[in-house]
Amino acid sequence: MKDFGQEQIRKLMDEAPELRRELRRNQYLDRSELQQLQDAAFVKMVRHAYVNVPFYRKKYDEAGVDIESIRGASDAFRLPILEKEDLIEAFPHRSIADGYSLDDLTTAVTGGSSGTTVRVAYSDETMRKRVMTAYRIYDMMMGGYHSHHVQTYVYTGKYPLEGLLDGGFPLVHIWTLDPVEEARRKLLDSKPHMLTLYPSRLEDIRRGLTPQDVAELRENLVVINVKSEMSTQAQRDAWAEFFGVPVLDEYGSEEMAGTVAAQCPDKGYHIWEDIAVVEVVDEAGQPLPDGETGELVATCLYNWAMPMIRYRQGDIAALHPADHSCSCGRTLRQLKSFEGRRNSSFTLPSGRFLSSGYLLDVGYTRLMAYADALDSWSLVQRDPDLVVFECIPGPAMNDAVREAIQREVSELLFHETKVQVEFVDALRTTNRGKRNQIINLVP
Repeated sequence: MKDFGQEQIRKLMDEAPELRRELRRNQYLDRSELQQLQDAAFVKMVRHAYVNVPFYRKKYDEAGVDIESIRGASDAFRLPILEKEDLIEAFPHRSIADGYSLDDLTTAVTGGSSGTTVRVAYSDETMRKRVMTAYRIYDMMMGGYHSHHVQTYVYTGKYPLEGLLDGGFPLVHIWTLDPVEEARRKLLDSKPHMLTLYPSRLEDIRRGLTPQDVAELRENLVVINVKSEMSTQAQRDAWAEFFGVPVLDEYGSEEMAGTVAAQCPDKGYHIWEDIAVVEVVDEAGQPLPDGETGELVATCLYNWAMPMIRYRQGDIAALHPADHSCSCGRTLRQLKSFEGRRNSSFTLPSGRFLSSGYLLDVGYTRLMAYADALDSWSLVQRDPDLVVFECIPGPAMNDAVREAIQREVSELLFHETKVQVEFVDALRTTNRGKRNQIINLVP
């Protein structure tokens, strides 16, 4: 595996001005220009994968795909969907494109739905573009991201770089698993203009801050960027009120070489159509009409070393029509809704499907009245007819509140399941420190 070293940073600095102009310009292209750009990139990636990647050649031949019939992103439905299990089985010998050696690539590891790991590889060129697309997000969220701005990020591992060679765009890392008091101290010491972290970690840190701490943070803080876990707009709005700055969501994955979509300060959830194709499909993998909720599949348009075409992300979402405008002026298409992971949703005994977005949004609203009695909580479906509300009790917790919470959760679930309230010392997390607030343990 290759590290993102000083040579890479030098190349990045050489390429940055032109690439930054290109990525900034693409956000405001006419829809027809943007579609042409995306179509050309999609066709090029599909043909590259078919010719150079054994896995895709076999998969497309077996599906009877006529590669010449793929003329643009709207033809994506003609291609079979890529599953996590496909990636695990094919890596690395059948998934790395001809002309690339794994020793010369940067690799990342992410979790599979069954707990097995998925490995993804990127070329130097892809890594440099990934860094610049991240800078574009920061620029959008902050209304201008400049070399003196400090970004503090709370994450499971360090970014590939800590800033540029000249000291510009400094990045300060705090480990996700650091104790809250230690994270608080590091956060205050770093005096960030931008804070990036998991939603659950933001809530943990928020509870440990004093009014004086918040006032100190506000001296520099411009925006908070939450990512990698599900959060709702209601939660983000509440955090924004507490911190006095916008709290915006970012959506992406290692498989997609970083970010796929992100919120602007006007809360439009923009898809980066110049570097990705996003579809919302039904259970058969066919495109759904705009506005309808389905499963999100995505194609990365710039990872030539290990193409990802029509990859099933496992998330539930809906798209706005392509001509739906945002007051920020960006012409990029937008997500209408994002409801989180399919395997973080509940199916009730009646067959009713409850997305994690619904459970979080309505649950959060119902439980606000008990904020002093709850430090944090998760909903866990252990059996089809049993949901457990696992919580770390706060100082105001008592038997009456416990019974009230049980009633609220039962109403949230349409009284279809048994509900238990259990006090715990700590909520479940993955080995990377992520916390899923909605957990389905039903096989």
